[in-house]
Amino acid sequence: MRTASRLTGIAAAAGAAIALTGTAALAQDGPSPVRMNPDRMAGLGLTPAPNDGFIDILVEGTLEFEVASLFAGEELRAVIFASTPAKTDHRNRPLEYDEFVYVLDGGLVLTEQNGRTQEFRPGDALIVPKGYTGTWEQLGTYRELALILSGN
Repeated sequence: MRTASRLTGIAAAAGAAIALTGTAALAQDGPSPVRMNPDRMAGLGLTPAPNDGFIDILVEGTLEFEVASLFAGEELRAVIFASTPAKTDHRNRPLEYDEFVYVLDGGLVLTEQNGRTQEFRPGDALIVPKGYTGTWEQLGTYRELALILSGN
């Protein structure tokens, strides 16, 4: 479940258990838009994923999570991620890609190495840039839509 990044680890740990619910549909005229599965967006039908890739960076909580892939393209992935309250420290494992996060439930607290803290609630959107090395803390029953650009 991991190379050095949070969702890279999630996808790897879940492996074949994560069924893709959307990929670029190829029509005769080319790719078609992919509608995000509303049940998955609402947190229904997510697949439990092992937390093996996070044990070494887990500093608080138990980090039990579920995921669902909404789209997997050549360079872009859309994933729903749901978690119990937990905190991970990325000082020794920086984020390997740029990640857009839209908070759906719970809360997210990111604390940079310089101590600057930002808190995000449902409806908030943010970008966590490649190389981020602070802490990542999920509050309450946390759920997010993450768009991950792997081609950078």
